[in-house]
Amino acid sequence: MPFLNDSHLLHSVGAIQCVVPIETPIIAGNGKIRDHNEAGLRLDEVAFTIFYPANVPVKHKKGLRWLTGPLKAEIAGFGQFLGVSRWITWLIIAPIIYLYGQFIKIPVYQDAPILNPAEQGAKWPLVIFSHGLGGNSTAYSQVCTRLAASGRVVVAMEHRDGTGPACIVPYQGHKKQLLYIKEREVRWIEKPEDVMPLRVDQLIIRQHEIYTAYAGMATLASSTEVANVSIRFGNEEKVWTNAPISLNDICLAGHSFGGCTMFAIQSSNPPAHPNAKAYPRLPVRDIIIFDPWLEPLPTPDPTPFSAVPAMQSSADGNAQHTPQDTNNGNASAHSNSTRLLVINSEPFTLWTSHFERLAGLVKGWSSNAKLVTLVKSTHISFSDYRLLPLISDKNSARFDGYHLSTIRFLLG
Repeated sequence: MPFLNDSHLLHSVGAIQCVVPIETPIIAGNGKIRDHNEAGLRLDEVAFTIFYPANVPVKHKKGLRWLTGPLKAEIAGFGQFLGVSRWITWLIIAPIIYLYGQFIKIPVYQDAPILNPAEQGAKWPLVIFSHGLGGNSTAYSQVCTRLAASGRVVVAMEHRDGTGPACIVPYQGHKKQLLYIKEREVRWIEKPEDVMPLRVDQLIIRQHEIYTAYAGMATLASSTEVANVSIRFGNEEKVWTNAPISLNDICLAGHSFGGCTMFAIQSSNPPAHPNAKAYPRLPVRDIIIFDPWLEPLPTPDPTPFSAVPAMQSSADGNAQHTPQDTNNGNASAHSNSTRLLVINSEPFTLWTSHFERLAGLVKGWSSNAKLVTLVKSTHISFSDYRLLPLISDKNSARFDGYHLSTIRFLLG
């Protein structure tokens, strides 16, 4: 069985898939999307894969399928993402996706127990990773497994906002497939003023997902249940309790539209909670972004959250400004101290207008912000796609160094 590259770092890596149901469905926007019975993007549950240092039992088999969803849906979704006809999808794309889904595996131990750090009372730092268009929770396994092998717990999101090729979602008591959504397939009841209204709605869904995923991790790290948060946990009935995961000084990471997502989170107030409650702010210490796609972000460019007045819910459920709490997380610990590393591909650096905007954003972010370009890289160099048969990048081996750069940045 072909495996993607192993990390060969400090720890063996486990992986487990989780779902956090949402009590009140979240609706973003009013666009009418093909094959949808109602307007807007709908979110009923939040899904993610956790990569973590594993305490591997004897004879525990290694390997997680690179494509974790039903292959028929994955094939249809990739055809939709690539914008090809139905016959090209099933005659040309289908055999390739079948190869990837049936035979390519990630070198991790699925559902293995989490390892306790060697130091008494220590906890693993938390990273939350957001994928780009056409990605999913396993499409960046190379960077996620290396971060996990270095001693971190990585939550890789499966965004259920129509940016992944395909996923299976609950809807009115049954399951349905959600394929990649193209902007031209959306008809607006009221045309928004945003330049990219679908992407703006997807950013709203993504922010809800990330805040909910963080709450789910708080459940796993606690000895008691977190209020209003439940979690379905992989193929095991047992749930982690008191897991050695640090909920402070977390890292946000993402690629392309996932990088855009993390800029949006760190530079704005949390979205309105469906139950009229306020999401707690994320205690972010580090942000790592690969080839960020900035076009969906509004202008002027985003700035760190410390410069944005906070919003809290009052007793009647209405959001109100609270000027005394203007930083993400603990004010004294995080005021103007969030570190930012942006690693750009060569084509995105040569995209002059976009790079000028990015350079200005990074310069205005803080003194702790860095922007570098990976020479001879492409946009997919940061994902697993560069390693897959038939589409692999001949220079892929040289890009493994960026994994080490991210780890050094987090250790700094």
